[in-house]
Amino acid sequence: MANASLSEFQSVPIVDMTHLYDGTDAQARAVAAEIRRAAIEVGFFYVRGHAVSDQLMTDMLAAAQAFFARPETRKREIQVNAAHRGYVPFAQTTLGRAYKPDLKESLNFAFPFTPDDPYLKDNKPLIGLNQWPADDAPLKRTAEAYYAGVFELGQKLLEGFALALDMDRQFFRSIYRHPLVRARLVHYPSQPEGTGEGQFGAAPHTDWGCITVLWQDDVGGLQVRNRSGQWIDAPPIEGTFVINIGDMLERWSNDLFVSTPHRVVNASGRERYSIPVFYDPDFETVVECLPNCSGPANPPKYPRTVAGEYITAQYDKAYAYRQKA
Repeated sequence: MANASLSEFQSVPIVDMTHLYDGTDAQARAVAAEIRRAAIEVGFFYVRGHAVSDQLMTDMLAAAQAFFARPETRKREIQVNAAHRGYVPFAQTTLGRAYKPDLKESLNFAFPFTPDDPYLKDNKPLIGLNQWPADDAPLKRTAEAYYAGVFELGQKLLEGFALALDMDRQFFRSIYRHPLVRARLVHYPSQPEGTGEGQFGAAPHTDWGCITVLWQDDVGGLQVRNRSGQWIDAPPIEGTFVINIGDMLERWSNDLFVSTPHRVVNASGRERYSIPVFYDPDFETVVECLPNCSGPANPPKYPRTVAGEYITAQYDKAYAYRQKA
């Protein structure tokens, strides 16, 4: 547990992950030590020194802006399916009874399965085919390239987390073969004055999974809550991604790493775009206390769970289209 002075953070730290790609073992472990500190004390950090090109991020933003500029009827042609892939209209996401539905719309895509992939035969929840507009091949190409780039970034980050826990560096890679890594293009209109209490672009919440890899445009609006209850801005920093710990990694680490509440308030007067990638493992992955995260004085705090079942249950509670009338 971080001490009180450290837990009341006032900013989100920046980690340069260059040496996770090309450094010596000692250099990689130094990066892992920074990740560990941020994961314990804040639950959020920026990364620079990654291998995702600025041009790819620029292209993905332009493609997202073009998609959301389409008429509503055109976007709804690929309305979200049971695997949570496709277009999610406004007022579909509710992150708590105290809040109004989030003021946002999104386009969701995930691991690019092909129709003949045998993994689809089991009909697991959240496993299925992506949906793309029939007349926008560039969107599909750009999104798949972006997904591939961020996927490898996530793998390097998880190497850092494994080293931070003094585990085998490749521990996580074997459970990301058919992963629940889900990307989301998100459009937030400017939040009008007078919308009242309980209205957010994204209401206060924690993420459900392992880690989240977020790109955000230059508008701002992301806020992170420290342990004293203050909302701390996490402003855009050019060339970086924002990384945060999810509930699953908090469980895996036996509460060593913290899943920190956050929200989006878009009071900028401008439209805001972001691209979170929820970086979660294979559906059937068993989530239980990791090695080196428990002991006689610190027994495991959570029962075993299955990653896909846990994530599916959260989706069923949060999305209107998944709820029975």
